[in-house]
Amino acid sequence: MAWQTALHSLEHDDDELYDLGKGMPEGSEPPDYPPGLSLTLSEDDLERVGCCEGEPGDTTRFAAMGEVTSVHQSEDEARVELQIGEFAGEDGKFIDLEHPGHICLTHRELGKMDLDCDCEVGDLIHLIGEARLASISRMKGFAMDGPDSIDMVTLQITHLAWEDESSESREG
Repeated sequence: MAWQTALHSLEHDDDELYDLGKGMPEGSEPPDYPPGLSLTLSEDDLERVGCCEGEPGDTTRFAAMGEVTSVHQSEDEARVELQIGEFAGEDGKFIDLEHPGHICLTHRELGKMDLDCDCEVGDLIHLIGEARLASISRMKGFAMDGPDSIDMVTLQITHLAWEDESSESREG
């Protein structure tokens, strides 16, 4: 995979919104962005990278490192799932996440970025992009071995580029 120098918008276009709307209940609106491209992180982790003062609707640039946990490819479908273990805010300084996040890139998103589904499970992927703060959730009893309550923040990824960071891709 080649490094993508420009961020690619992942917003649904008019045709995609029309197709999505056909399968929804009357009066419902399809989402502007794919729901699989949202990343839920602890508010503590975001605070550690300097992204703690946001309100829903605010945007930020980010970088993340994720390990490929699943790759699916068929004749007409593709999907790459990542577990995000490291995250950086606008300053580019990565931290290890206390609570790893997960995202799923489907055939549609891969196509928007002119990428093929040619990575393998275990590959390390470097993401860079922009995200919109979608929601803040207060949860009690989140983890058996963790604190009694935790604040989680959901970021909707709106623009994205990525690079394969596995040793095999760097050698090539």
